[in-house]
Amino acid sequence: MKKLLISAGALAALALSTPAFAANTASANATVNIVSPLSLTKTADLNFGTVVGPFAGQVVHVDGTGARDCAGLTCSGTFGAAAFTVTGTPDQNVVLTIPDSVTLSGSVSGTLDVDMSTDKPVDPTLDGTGNASFAIGGKLTIPAGTVDGVYSNTFDVTANYL
Repeated sequence: MKKLLISAGALAALALSTPAFAANTASANATVNIVSPLSLTKTADLNFGTVVGPFAGQVVHVDGTGARDCAGLTCSGTFGAAAFTVTGTPDQNVVLTIPDSVTLSGSVSGTLDVDMSTDKPVDPTLDGTGNASFAIGGKLTIPAGTVDGVYSNTFDVTANYL
């Protein structure tokens, strides 16, 4: 009986000196948003039309709505903003990557710079059918001594899901 009391006392002492381990559990959700690949299509080019000199640093501006301001120059011909359509999964946000400028190379010689930094659209959200359209304008500065000819170049626009 004495051994039994000693064993019970030792067991009680061990139970009091051993800390209790509580289980800690947390849950997390696993989520994925599956979307269709985006399709980006150009529907119109950025076109300043025909501009008549003489030139001394004037600016021809075609804004994102396609309106043209020739600021003291004579302008004619077809003009308009570059236009694009993006298609993908409905109601998704899209982020556009558009350069701030493009340098046009002359068919004879020389270059002209187009500033597009202030004529960029806001990043679109695809509508309920998965479509969005946007346009890009620009400001063309024509310095004195610009050589006659057609000036052109390409620029890349990228669309990605946000």
